[in-house]
Amino acid sequence: MRTEHGSATVWAAFIVTGIVVVAVIGWQIAQLVGLRHQASAGADLAALAASRASLAGTAPCDRAEQVARDNDTILVRCRMDADVATVTARAESPRWWGGQWAVEQRARAAPVSYLPP
Repeated sequence: MRTEHGSATVWAAFIVTGIVVVAVIGWQIAQLVGLRHQASAGADLAALAASRASLAGTAPCDRAEQVARDNDTILVRCRMDADVATVTARAESPRWWGGQWAVEQRARAAPVSYLPP
């Protein structure tokens, strides 16, 4: 006759392991979504700052880089076409388990005077 003493412990260990795996995957997805929002905000604000600096007659890409840095992002590209700024910003996660996530977002901003009447 077979006994199943201790089988509940094995099942509990499997269930706990599954819950931990799902939680870690969920945490990684949440971190990626947060990085995407961070990169998007950094790019948007840097593009707005560059366009405004161009109108003011100062160095637009220098201002965009400063704003990106203030928002914990890295300015990857900055291009000015007249007073229209197109920038790409990157947000990077901290190193974790030997890996690192990075997300890039692009944004464009122009002065309100560029809108048709």
